[in-house]
Formats: sequence, C-alpha cells, structure tokens
Amino acid sequence: QNGVLVKVTETCPPLNCSEKDHVLPENQCCSVCRGHNFCAEGHRCGENSECKNWNTKATCECKSGYLSVQGDSAYCEDIDECAAKMHYCHANTVCVNLPGSYRCDCVTGYVRVDDFSCTEHDECGSGQHSCDENAICTNTVRGHSCTCKPGYVGNGTICRAFCEEGCRYGGTCVAPNKCVCPSGFTGSHCEKDIDECAEGIIECHNHSRCVNLPGWYHCECRSGFHDNGSYSLSGESCVDIDECALKTHTCWNDSACVNLAGGFDCLCPSGPSCTGDCPHEGGFKRNGQVWTLREDRCSVCSCKDGRIFCRRTACDCENPSADLFCCPECDTRVTSQCLDQTGHKLYRSGDNWTYSCQQCRCLEGEVDCWPLLCPNLNCEYTAISEGECCPHCVSDPCLADNITYDIRKTCLDGYGITRLSGAVWTMVGSPCTTCKCKNGNVCCSVDLECLNNN
Repeated sequence: QNGVLVKVTETCPPLNCSEKDHVLPENQCCSVCRGHNFCAEGHRCGENSECKNWNTKATCECKSGYLSVQGDSAYCEDIDECAAKMHYCHANTVCVNLPGSYRCDCVTGYVRVDDFSCTEHDECGSGQHSCDENAICTNTVRGHSCTCKPGYVGNGTICRAFCEEGCRYGGTCVAPNKCVCPSGFTGSHCEKDIDECAEGIIECHNHSRCVNLPGWYHCECRSGFHDNGSYSLSGESCVDIDECALKTHTCWNDSACVNLAGGFDCLCPSGPSCTGDCPHEGGFKRNGQVWTLREDRCSVCSCKDGRIFCRRTACDCENPSADLFCCPECDTRVTSQCLDQTGHKLYRSGDNWTYSCQQCRCLEGEVDCWPLLCPNLNCEYTAISEGECCPHCVSDPCLADNITYDIRKTCLDGYGITRLSGAVWTMVGSPCTTCKCKNGNVCCSVDLECLNNN
C-alpha cells in the first residue's frame, strides 16, 4: 500500500463438518468440507465436456463419444467411430457417424433386427414365421425368434394362457388369469358349484324334485313315483307307482285299495266290519292312533281309515324342550357347529353340503357323510367330467369312459396298420399326439406339455 508491502490475513468462514473432514483445495488458503461442489463455483467447461468434482478441485472431462483437443479436456471434438472402426455395426448395415455417437442403417432391401444388425427377409412382418398368435416375433440374422407374450407360457411356437391359481373342475384358461368355466361351475377360478335348484335355473316335472350335484343336477322322482326306464333329465320319465296292483299298500282285507297319483287310498265299505285300522309290523294300529317309529324317533305316524301316514316331527325352536337330534336347526350351541373338511367353512347343526362326491351333514358337532346317489342312465356312452361325481350321457364314443372293449371292432392307423380295440399309438408326423382305438373309433389327443418341450 503506497509502495509498502502489507501482510493481510484472510479470515476463513466456519465449516459445518468435523475437523477430520476438512480438505484444503489446491491454491487456496481456506479449507472446505469433504465432498465440496467445486463445479458449482463457476468452473467452466466446453459444450462437449462436463465438469467433474474431485477431492480438492474440479476438472473438465470429455463426454462419451468425444476426444480432448491437445490434451485439454475443456475443449473436445467428436470421435468418428465409423472412420476409426470403433463401431459394432454388423454385415448388411452402413455406419453413420453422429455427434458423440453413431448409428447402423440397414442396406437397401434389408430390415432391422436390432440396433446393430439387419436381415434380408422380414419374416415377422410378412407372416412367414411360426410364432403363436400370443407370441412376439423378432427378426434375427438367420431368420426369426418367438417369445410368448407376458401372461402366456410356452416355447413361442405354442403359447398357452397362464392362470396363476389354475382353473378348477375342468375350466379352461383362455387369457392371463381368466378362466372359462364348464357348465355347472362359476367363480374366477371355477371353484364354485352352481346350485341350479336353489337359483331356479331349471324346473323339474311336478312328479320329481330337483337335487343339486357338483357341476350339474338331476330331477329325482318323488315318493310314490318311479322312473319308467327312459330317464329324462327334467323328470318327465317319473310315473306313478300303482301300489294296489303291486300289492305294496297297507290296506286291510276289509278295505279296498284305490290307486292315486303318487300314492293310494283305502276305501272302507259301509258296515261294522270295517274298522279303518291299519296293519303294522305284524300287528295293527287303531284308526286314529298316533305313534313314533321305533327305528326313527324323528318320525311320527298315524292311522286313518286303514292308511298309515308318516311325517317328520314338527320343529318348534321356541320350545325349550325341542328334541335337538330331530331338530338340529334349533341347536344354536357353538359346540354343535362343524368345520368342513377343508377347514375353511363353519356349518351349523343341521346344515348339509357336498364334499368329494359325498353328501355331508353336521349334527350336534359331528360330521356324517355318505355317497351321493347318482341317477340311473339309459344310454350307450357315459362320462364323468372333471369335478363332477355322477356320469352323464355323451354321444361321442371318444368322450366316453364306460366303454367295454370289443377286440372284433378294429381301427386303421396312419401307418395302414390294423389296431385292436384298446390299442394306443402315436400319430404319424406328430410325436405329441396319442391315438386310441375305441371299438372301431380312432380317438386322438394332444399332449400340450410335450408340445412345449419340443
């Protein structure tokens, strides 16, 4: 100052970090904290370079695809990857230099496979490929490749929709996590049986009553009727039983049996000899007498004019002395409830359900099951569908599972060889197709797992 050298001490600002993290930048008097942003202090780099922070300073570095000029990274020029042979363009392409990069253009007449390759034939675009409709076709140098779309599984040539939880009871997975259920089942995974009886989907003939079964139903003949042998799903084949002609009535000898629709009546001729009493278990019950059956304490019978009438005991749940064995629906005790076989559903005493082709009932905390009664069928071919318990009629012998093989009824396979009924072989030219001779009918099926692996 005024020709005199004056020593000035610079005051450094306080730092917001521990002393071990203090760093002294190059050509500086004051320390900074480790990780200091030197680039933010106005460090200038060229348009093709970028600032990079170091421990004690900032420098300029060339961007990808650029090279420093005379060793100064503040100023960078483009690298011509095409001229320098620093590209990855394959045959049938032309390298085109770009600022900081390059691209591979297809030669005229070729189509792109990826960023670096081209092929002569667009097999995907022209439809000359073997990909499934639910697969993605990708051109390759030697042809094309097939990859199943998300939600589908397979080898690309064959792709099947995938349902994560599966489709139960013979349902078909038609789209990712979408099932088409067979008749009689519903739900997102076909897990629910449709109760055709409770939902009023069908109407049985008045001589029959609707009985729900897993996957379907049948109309069971009411008491006093039986099937005439033709079996009708709607119950029209249920005809009256003539108890009088069959001698299955309970009329005394001094009364006349008169057949009625679904039952009979005993007409007593006038006179003192006609008492109206009813024969019962080797003895008789007086006209007007009421009693409980010894073998079934829940049934009450009465004799009226020579005819016995029986009915279930009427349940009055308001009556504290109600017989809970006969009236389980009146039992509200928690200990009388039942857990089903899956362990997921709780039933009250008296409730009924179907499980594994059995009719089950909860009674005072105990589960009792018995086999489902299936209707009698009058047809040549029957089959039991997946998830169902009872057979039903089918017209196609290939769908039938009740065939008794007759070796006299042969088939001719694709090789020109005669096959006996029951024989199994692989179809010519299709290793994943298996055929079987069923009494003169050739029945073939495709193994989808085999197709996926081939």
